[in-house]
Amino acid sequence: MSKQRERERVRVKKNQQRSRQLMTGGIVLVVIAALAFLFLSNGGSESSSARAISRLSTSDFHSLAFSLTEAETVFFGHHGGLLVSYNGGRDWESTTLTNADAMALALPLSDPQIMYAAGHDVFFKSTDAGQTWESVGTNLPGTDIHGFTVDPENANRVYAHVVGFGIFGSVDGGSNWTQLSRAVPSSTFNLAVGEDSQTLYAAAGEAGLLRSTDGGQTWATASEAPDEGAIALVYSPAGGRLYVSTLGNQAGLYVSDDDGQTWTFAGLKGTFLAIAVSPLDSNHIIAVNDQGEVFASRDGGISWLGE
Repeated sequence: MSKQRERERVRVKKNQQRSRQLMTGGIVLVVIAALAFLFLSNGGSESSSARAISRLSTSDFHSLAFSLTEAETVFFGHHGGLLVSYNGGRDWESTTLTNADAMALALPLSDPQIMYAAGHDVFFKSTDAGQTWESVGTNLPGTDIHGFTVDPENANRVYAHVVGFGIFGSVDGGSNWTQLSRAVPSSTFNLAVGEDSQTLYAAAGEAGLLRSTDGGQTWATASEAPDEGAIALVYSPAGGRLYVSTLGNQAGLYVSDDDGQTWTFAGLKGTFLAIAVSPLDSNHIIAVNDQGEVFASRDGGISWLGE
């Protein structure tokens, strides 16, 4: 009888050990599942593999633009001037435009020789694809330009946000300007011409994404805008795509293929201050974040795996 009780005691002990092992394994699985959920909810599945192709050493990061004729040539503007990369953003060097605030860059598709650079007390124009630059005299009431764009189809039709005075338009390449609206916040830093010459977009920081459908005369918040705020934007006529970087809890890069009606996450999380899309290949995108890291995608934002 004692042997039978001993066998029963051993059996019970083994069952208890097995139960503890199963319980421990279950706890481990729960912890792993929780960590995976947190990882994915913070964008790990979409942006954790993104790798920068270079890092800029400037003190600020404001504007990007692709060359209209050279597929791998990219321009980068900052408060100290203009840099250029001839290998898709991997290496950068100075240009002839130095000691001038290139806060905004604009290259009209209709004329590959023309480039504009605008910023704090700066309005320059190049007629030889950026080899040389000349300051343009204007009738603007101020020269603190925080947003600038050009009509892709008309190199002489340009728009500017002059801090303290509103949105202005010019049809002669920026010599003579007409005030279009004062109804934009001072936080407006980026402008872009959209799907037609009368549609303009403005990234206005915490005020969000703004849209005008009458050539800049009236503006309204784009209610369909992704996330919160808007800091940088670019419209690609070739692809009919609008890219916007945001400032909210899900800050990152978003894209719309239907003129801002719906949005899709474009694979980069974080604060991105400048975006450019190649006019020669609408799938080639360059973006710079607030740390100066340069990211590139060759497939329209599906992957950002470095080069």
